[in-house]
Amino acid sequence: SELSAELSARRKQYDYYRDMLLNIGAPNNSCEKVKLGDIATFTYGYTDTAKAVGDTRFIRITDILENGTLNPDDAKYINATDDSKKYLLKKGDILMARTGATFGKTLYVADDSPAVYASFLIKITLDNTRVLNRYYWHFAQSNLYWDQANKLVSTGGQPQFNTGAVSRVIIPIPTLGVQERIISVLDNFDAICSDLNIGLPAEINARQKQYE
Repeated sequence: SELSAELSARRKQYDYYRDMLLNIGAPNNSCEKVKLGDIATFTYGYTDTAKAVGDTRFIRITDILENGTLNPDDAKYINATDDSKKYLLKKGDILMARTGATFGKTLYVADDSPAVYASFLIKITLDNTRVLNRYYWHFAQSNLYWDQANKLVSTGGQPQFNTGAVSRVIIPIPTLGVQERIISVLDNFDAICSDLNIGLPAEINARQKQYE
């Protein structure tokens, strides 16, 4: 229990420093601020029926966890076709849920395993001469992003956070060098709070096994 409380405190600390590093309204933050639609293009996903087996993973909204990572469990698949191959993902791609209660969740694709994204997801292709994908992913986990998303989403019936809304999100863009430094800091914090192989998560996992 004490370890879990400590991890909860570290996660709050992580959230605080992430927002501080990315803070769009900080008085001394003179970096450029732009609408996402000015530095990105958006592509809706592929429509197919998810199956228990296949040669290509079919990533759906429910596969994106709250922390913006891919759920390793309950994977579904399709068989690749010439049409579906247009939606193949590569390491570093950014996906966002555009509808439903979990609208706005954003995934950073961690590897090049064969995968296609479903139609309720949007692939965000960024101008990498302006903003790095990993930097944007960290931004999309922050309160700075969510405060805007919750105001821009269409709430009539099923929540909709389509391209017209997400393109209006304003993102602070420091130089690429500063973005890389921010990524390094936040990736380390993320590992400490989430990685089961190091830090508090590893200790909690070990104590849980010992207890059992």
